[in-house]
Amino acid sequence: MIGNMQNSVTLPQWLDTLIFEELGAKYCRSNSDMTVIDWDKNDVLNYLGTYFPRSYAESYCIFSEFFKLHPDRFVGKEELSIFDFGCGTGGEIMGLLTALSEYYPNLKNIKVVALDGNQYALQLYDTVLLELKKHTALMIENHSAHICIDDFYDLRILNKVLKRKFDIVMSFKAICEFVTKQQFEQDNSYEHIAKFLLPKLSNGGIILLVDVTTYNNTSQDWLPKMMDRGLVTAQCNIIKKNEGYNQTFRITHSHRTIDESKVAWRIITN
Repeated sequence: MIGNMQNSVTLPQWLDTLIFEELGAKYCRSNSDMTVIDWDKNDVLNYLGTYFPRSYAESYCIFSEFFKLHPDRFVGKEELSIFDFGCGTGGEIMGLLTALSEYYPNLKNIKVVALDGNQYALQLYDTVLLELKKHTALMIENHSAHICIDDFYDLRILNKVLKRKFDIVMSFKAICEFVTKQQFEQDNSYEHIAKFLLPKLSNGGIILLVDVTTYNNTSQDWLPKMMDRGLVTAQCNIIKKNEGYNQTFRITHSHRTIDESKVAWRIITN
């Protein structure tokens, strides 16, 4: 577990201006079981203004603390590869890239593979990442793809197509949607996704899983408890996690001062 970690950040001004002024994002909070994959363009703009900043803060804080405690993990590397399963509008990718640029000055090249089932979210992600390239010295090669996972068959097909391994793998608040839509029937979605992601990890790489901490009406269970049961069954090596059932992160931006999110997170390695 990581104690006394930084848990409060401010969205960079260029990023704030981009999503709220140029892209028209809206702050619109929802507490229901969300299935972002089905949302239209207006819904996704609400997501961009509300949950993108939160994912940025969660990712930046978790990765920054991990890199601070484990500086040798990627030290000396000039290139890293990243895989985001269910990237949405990409807040977690922006937070990770910011942390990497601060902790690893020798890092030059980043290769990102980002998958999501909502085409509008992917379009916004591509736009934001294009702007990020103007504000970082990192050379970023981006490959984003619109892919829907409806059942076990789709996951097996994706597993055959995605051949390469990655240094950092992550999934932020995406697996809960598989739970809500019962993509894997009555089985534990966290177990299936973990078994899919683990073989994608390079030697010494890490996986970060982050999800909401609510009670899911479909599974009739608390998501953090489902996550832990699934990861145990998948025989995951969890090296870092939040204390208790959730951890609070805070993000400040032009449309909200000290906006709070509570998530459960686990860092897994091979």
